[in-house]
Amino acid sequence: MAYLVLARRWRPRRFSDLVGQDVVVRTLRNALAGGKLAHAYLFCGIRGVGKTTLARLMAMAVNCLAPDDGEPCGACSACKAIMDDGCFDVREMDAASHTGVDDIREILDGVRYPPNALKYKVYIIDEAHMLSKSAFNALLKTLEEPPANVLFILATTEADRLPVTVRSRCQRFDLRRLSVIEIRDYLAHVLRSEQVDADESALAEIARAADGSVRDALSLAERVLAYVQGKVRLDDVRAALGLVDRSLSRALSEAVFNAEGSTAVRLLRDAVRRGQSARAVLKSLAELWHELMCMRVDEGLLEEGLEQEYRAWLAQWMPRITVTWLDLRYQILLHGLRDLHVVDEQLGAEMLLLRLCALHELDARGGAPKAVPRPQAETAKAYAGSHDQAAKPAAAPVGETGTLREWREAVEAYADVRPGVAAVLEHVLCLEFGKRVRLALRRLQEQQLAGPERQAFAEWLGREVFWERLTEEHKGETLSEQRKRRAQVEADRLRGMAEADPHVQQLQAELGATLVDVEPAGTQKDQ
Repeated sequence: MAYLVLARRWRPRRFSDLVGQDVVVRTLRNALAGGKLAHAYLFCGIRGVGKTTLARLMAMAVNCLAPDDGEPCGACSACKAIMDDGCFDVREMDAASHTGVDDIREILDGVRYPPNALKYKVYIIDEAHMLSKSAFNALLKTLEEPPANVLFILATTEADRLPVTVRSRCQRFDLRRLSVIEIRDYLAHVLRSEQVDADESALAEIARAADGSVRDALSLAERVLAYVQGKVRLDDVRAALGLVDRSLSRALSEAVFNAEGSTAVRLLRDAVRRGQSARAVLKSLAELWHELMCMRVDEGLLEEGLEQEYRAWLAQWMPRITVTWLDLRYQILLHGLRDLHVVDEQLGAEMLLLRLCALHELDARGGAPKAVPRPQAETAKAYAGSHDQAAKPAAAPVGETGTLREWREAVEAYADVRPGVAAVLEHVLCLEFGKRVRLALRRLQEQQLAGPERQAFAEWLGREVFWERLTEEHKGETLSEQRKRRAQVEADRLRGMAEADPHVQQLQAELGATLVDVEPAGTQKDQ
């Protein structure tokens, strides 16, 4: 007998064998057991989650001679004939290669005749979104009212490409993408049954590379098994699948965080010389920063199954960065990835890393943190404590009464802490400044002053700050408007004094001069 790959050898033969689709399986089994079978079903989902397998199991279940609570027995003549692809009453059509109306006419001609040997005729149309518009139109009437002994099952990875008229005639089920933990545990069961020893971290790496697909996971595991001899280890998985080592991503992150451009470029070039793709290296960097952001916001957001060394690295660096600081670099990294096709991939990747390292120069000018110190051997808890103290802005200066007395004083004082934020606050309308502070913002200002900046300002000010949208009902002047108004009043005063000056009047009368501008004494305008 020819060798069968894992994905085919471990194709589910019963509903209970399907992994991660408990809701869909339960619904279908209850419908089968209760005799509430629909005439057409639509199974949607990414590749390798069980759409076609579920369609075949449905064909077995409706024709099984001895079903058990909606579950096909797998032993009767009908089940065996369907499993061996030897039944003319169950037809499976690949719509990717049979897209035309003539292919659908063959189905419509067969629908008129009763089943040959089974209770139901079952038509499975795989990759249904590939059918042409004419083919869909030809199928509509029969799909809506087929004969009582006919069942249609459509499977697709792109349900939105199906016409609404087709989707509305089917009972739709969306098969979900599986988690890393579910795929890892299933791979452990499969390899244990195949008498293969594998590390849990190695299985988790395969599960992450599978991206939610069970079939992809089994295919990747097959590649790894062809590469290794003996126990499957994490290094073997990365070598066999060409995955980027997480130690490289960590080293590259440290180089970027510390503005070490030469180190970052050397790391990238070494990886490319070893056969890694520059794009893959940058994507692994983006994944690492995503995990770091999750750790920064809430450790519970981290994916389960991460190795301890990886978690320890995240815990070390997490207190050293802020959300906005990392988000800026993440957005630049994503933009750079989108533009890599414009130039040579490696050259574009190197320029992107150098650009990320150069951000520290802008940080230094804008008052943001400079290069992030490289963590040493202290514990993550010690880092968190030291960072919390260092990250808080200096205490707000106080007036004679013990508090800041005016909104202008607060903005001027905050300019020494966060000059960029203070520049925006000068254009914000202050409605109330006392024990509590009310500020009205325009739409653009709401975007410029994000949640972290608002929280940092409120903590620095030591008061409760309320932020609201500026409307026509709000009256008053911002600090910048007050400054302009006072400057205009002063300019009008100086101009009036100049126009009343007898010497100026004499010059205007004798020479026909015109008074253009007036500057206060002691100032000199740039020419």
